[in-house]
Amino acid sequence: MRCLVPDAGKVHSVNIGKPRDVEFFGKVVTTGIFKEPISGNVSARRLGLDGDVQADLTAHGGLQKAVYFYPREHYAGWERLLGTGPLAPGAFGENITSEGFSETELCIGDVIQVGSAWLQVLQPRSPCYKLQIKFQRPDMVALFVRQGFPGWYASVVREGSLATGDEISIVSRAPERISVADIWRYSLVEDADLETQQRVRALELLPRFWKKQILRSEFSSAM
Repeated sequence: MRCLVPDAGKVHSVNIGKPRDVEFFGKVVTTGIFKEPISGNVSARRLGLDGDVQADLTAHGGLQKAVYFYPREHYAGWERLLGTGPLAPGAFGENITSEGFSETELCIGDVIQVGSAWLQVLQPRSPCYKLQIKFQRPDMVALFVRQGFPGWYASVVREGSLATGDEISIVSRAPERISVADIWRYSLVEDADLETQQRVRALELLPRFWKKQILRSEFSSAM
């Protein structure tokens, strides 16, 4: 379990959106998953990017999910799988479509610089039914889990501005060296061994939801 040290990446696209009402299985659902690329500088603030609005603040947004990143490198596989042709940046509801970094290369707690803003990697994205709405596929959540490319949420630890084309660089690396991919794998794919469980238990920045997923027996016995 370790994070590789990547070269600097870059911002392929900055994407924002506002909630819209869509029909889903006969009901009207309000969602902010529809993001559109924008040009020019955008301010990254503690609660997200200026102009970007979340519909359901119980599951999206907030200090721990201020900015969502999704690697552009994953798009080709999705385009083949879905047979949709080219997907526009922001297709997965991400604020930043990135290049040069992946879930295996960034660790929980890493601080990255984008433009003049500093952001801290905190957790993978847990898929919800809004993906089914976006792609009009009832199996989209299952496909997202099967693909194993969740992207990551980050907090804004130093406010600043960012834009398409900006470099993404590492400011500091977390000492625990537990990658976003590790958290995803041990939550949904395989059980963590005792040494991994101890490291996850000590990872203070990791939100409770993911600790609960990995330390299943510990949390169930406490109930």
